[in-house]
Amino acid sequence: MADDVELQSDVFLGDDRKPRTLHIAQLRKQWQVLTLQIVATVALITMYLEVVSTYVVGSIDHTILFDTIELLIGNQLPLGDWLTGEGREGLARFTVPLILGLGFGGLMALLAFQTPKIQQRIKFGFYLGLLILMIGQLLLSWLAGMLFEFDLRLPSDSELRTLEWPLLMVMSVMILFIYLSPIILGTRGIWSLHRRSIAFSIGITLVFLAIHAILTFPLIKSQLGTYGGALTTLDGQISNPTIGLFGVDLVTTQQFNLILIAILIMVFQEAAYGVIRNLEYAYRLPESCKRDPEYVRQMDNVLNTHLRHTFGYLGLTGVATMIALGFHKVLLQFVANTTGSQWAGQVSESIELSLTYGLVISALLFLSLMAVLRFFIPWQRISAIIQGWRTTTPQTQSQPEKKDVFQL
Repeated sequence: MADDVELQSDVFLGDDRKPRTLHIAQLRKQWQVLTLQIVATVALITMYLEVVSTYVVGSIDHTILFDTIELLIGNQLPLGDWLTGEGREGLARFTVPLILGLGFGGLMALLAFQTPKIQQRIKFGFYLGLLILMIGQLLLSWLAGMLFEFDLRLPSDSELRTLEWPLLMVMSVMILFIYLSPIILGTRGIWSLHRRSIAFSIGITLVFLAIHAILTFPLIKSQLGTYGGALTTLDGQISNPTIGLFGVDLVTTQQFNLILIAILIMVFQEAAYGVIRNLEYAYRLPESCKRDPEYVRQMDNVLNTHLRHTFGYLGLTGVATMIALGFHKVLLQFVANTTGSQWAGQVSESIELSLTYGLVISALLFLSLMAVLRFFIPWQRISAIIQGWRTTTPQTQSQPEKKDVFQL
């Protein structure tokens, strides 16, 4: 009976020959988990910069709001220009605020892994420091004045003016943090494994895009006056595409920016949630399973597959979206190359294809073609063949010198 039992071997970690397990302390240091978190962070930063460069910079960014507030109050805000980005052009306005947002989100993630007692102390110190910043100078000058003058009175105008700087400082920081809220919450959610922060980061971005699209609707924008004129709008009529594949121009620069934002949101969501799902699965396993080498290898396979799918499937999604939006261009160029007639040129100048709903027509044509091809190409059988070939491919595995044999 003992000869029928397959030899079991431990999975070792690093050069110290320490057996690997599925405990959270080890999994969080595994290279696949760290890679997914880094990919999610890079996708978050790139997504934020794409949204900012497409809709915010030069239109409704924080520097314009700070300049307006300074004109209204007739005084400079406490935050320096080097910190807010005033006086810079383009994305350079968000360089220092972006670094601050990443740092603050990282500190929030670090705080989440502390004990409740330490968290309570840090929060108490933060609130106490904020209270002292707000009214500390006022209370000190007011109480000292009554003490030395032996007079019970209300604060004077000069003493009340000491509240001006703290209030402006808090207001400036709050405005800056509102602009940086997707970065702060996203960074916290990625590195502290907090689902709600990731959902809020994506939700704030989508809500901003939805509100911006509503406000830039021609009928609504005309009612906003000068404020509506500052909003960045997409062209109602599609210009000639400049970005494409295999020599065929499919989408314009504006359309490519929107596709890139959507793909980056999906990469950020899949990579961040993928880490949380796998770690939660490992956490709920029994202690015996966490030390089982077979479960460790299965976790490696799951993480490696998730990495491949994150880049592979989402990359194909972006390519398919570009082809769907510019599918009429592919058809017209094919007809022009095969027939040589002027029909393709006349149709390509059609008003329907030049307006935004022409993209809907093109996408429906692409989806219809893919639906028809499904009846001729056995996609499931091809996928099964590829999957079977991958599973039957021999893989060399290093065996440790010592093997434990189960005795029955």
